[in-house]
Parts: sequence; structure tokens; C-alpha cells
Amino acid sequence: MSYQKQKRKITLKIVPHTDGEIRSLRLSKGFIKFLFLSFLLCAFTLVGSLYYYYNQYNLAEGEINNLIAYKDRNNELKNKNKFLEKKVSQITSEIEQIKAEFGDIITENQEIKKMINFNGKMSSNDELDIDETNSIGYYDFENSKNPNLEKVQYTEANLNMLKEALPQKKHDLYKLKKQVEEYNRYLAAKPKGWPIRNGKGRITSPFGVRYHPVLKEKRFHDGIDIAIWYNHKIIATGKGKVIFSGTKGGYGRTVVIDHGYGYRTLYAHNNRLLVRVGQWVNRGDVIALSGNSGRSTGPHTHYEIRYKGKAVDPMKYQ
Repeated sequence: MSYQKQKRKITLKIVPHTDGEIRSLRLSKGFIKFLFLSFLLCAFTLVGSLYYYYNQYNLAEGEINNLIAYKDRNNELKNKNKFLEKKVSQITSEIEQIKAEFGDIITENQEIKKMINFNGKMSSNDELDIDETNSIGYYDFENSKNPNLEKVQYTEANLNMLKEALPQKKHDLYKLKKQVEEYNRYLAAKPKGWPIRNGKGRITSPFGVRYHPVLKEKRFHDGIDIAIWYNHKIIATGKGKVIFSGTKGGYGRTVVIDHGYGYRTLYAHNNRLLVRVGQWVNRGDVIALSGNSGRSTGPHTHYEIRYKGKAVDPMKYQ
């Protein structure tokens, strides 16, 4: 074997610790390179495999953690949704109760308006517009990202709005009731109708300038004269307080009633008086019996209405 060939080889000697034969292993440099490259390849393959499996483990662990987190969040959302749905149900129930109260208010308000029959007698500011229940409109929850939460916010907003509006509407209704009561008192007191029961009698002397049958001269007649025979029932034409009951000069036996609101009525020439001063009477109550007392040419009733001290035509109050 040439020297160059021997130079390309390496000899490994294996010496045992005990007595034995020394063994020699001759390897070529090419084979050693092959073994070294094979070792490197195996090492890189092993490291790559470890890195790959390490990444896969991390990914798997991340997925597991995500699943656990998703499960926890899902449970949390379920519990939250149950709470929100329960709250929505409670709030909706409260809204229905308030709407029912509004319904009662609206009904009562309409009844009061019918009782008054406004017809322009009260200002537009006195009329109520209680229609707040219509303000709870439709809201599209289907396209919402968080429908339950928005349901709660929406219903809570409506509930707060109704709660805020209800006291004011109740106050408005209370105010209107007071106005109705006052208006009804006014209507009950304001003179209206014929002063003789069952509409008996006929006018013999109207309101205004006339020829006086006794004084024989033209004078302003402050009321109307109604021809009626003796002892027919004379009635109050409105609720009020008797401020005079007795003989009053040429009027003879007379009753004067103060109705308030600037109105007074006078019933004269009676045969008999049936009320006393300070007594309260209602429309239709009998206050006297017709006659011919005082300055009179025959049995009749002289009836006057005065508003704020000024005589007005009784025929405009029928």
C-alpha cells in the first residue's frame, strides 16, 4: 500500500483494561466524514422535530386554553343573559303597570272633557294631551350586536320617561279636575231658565224701555214681567245665597239671591216668601208664591238678572 493511501486512513486502537488482545480499527477519512455528516443530519433532524413538536404543543395548549376561556365566557354570557332577560321582564311589567295608569288618566281626562264640553270656553292650555304611551315605539333588536343589553337599555329609558311623565300628567289631571269643579259650580250658580215652576206664565212687559203701566211714562224696565195667577211656585234660577227676603218698596214682597261670579237675581210682587236671609238654595228650589204685592196692576212676577251690578236681559239666560 502506498504512502498516500495510508495517509487518507485513520487507525483506531482499542486497548482493554484487562489483559487481552489490542484491536485495531482502520477507517478512511471519507467514511469518518460520512459518519460526521450523518451525525449532523440526525442532530438537525432531531432538533427540527423537537422544535416542530414543541410548536405543535404550544398551539394545542393555546387551543385548549381558548376552548376553556370560550367555555367560561359562554357560561358567563349565559348567566348574564338570564339576568338581563329577567330584568327585561321586570321592567316590562313595570312599564305595563304605568301604561295602565296612563290609560286610566287618559280615560278620566276624556270623560272630564266631555263633562265640560269645552267649545272654546277654556283656553287651549287647559286641554291635556296625555298620549305618552305612544312614545314607546318599535326598535329593531334583530340586527343588534347585543340585543339583550340594548333591550334593557331601551326599556329602562322608556320606564324612566314614563316615570318622569306620570307625576306631571297626574298634576295636570288634578288641575283639570279643579277647573271642572269650578266650572260646574259656575254653571250651577249662573242664572238660567224660567223663574216659575213648569214654565207657566207669559211675558207681559219685556226687558228694556217701556211705558210704565202705573207711572204712565217711559222708563227703562230692568227685568221682565210674567203674568201668573196667585200662589204659583216661584223658583230660584241658579244656586246661591238669599241676601234679601222681605218687602222692598214698589217691588212688594221680594227675594234677592246672590249667585256669586257677579250674578244676582230678584223675584218681586210675591204673595208669600218661603226663604230667609242667609239660606242657600239650588236651581229649581221654591223660594216664594206668586202674587200682586207692591206697586202692581195685577198678579205677576217681576224677574231681574244683574251681572256686576248692571241689569241684563233675562231672556238671554234661558
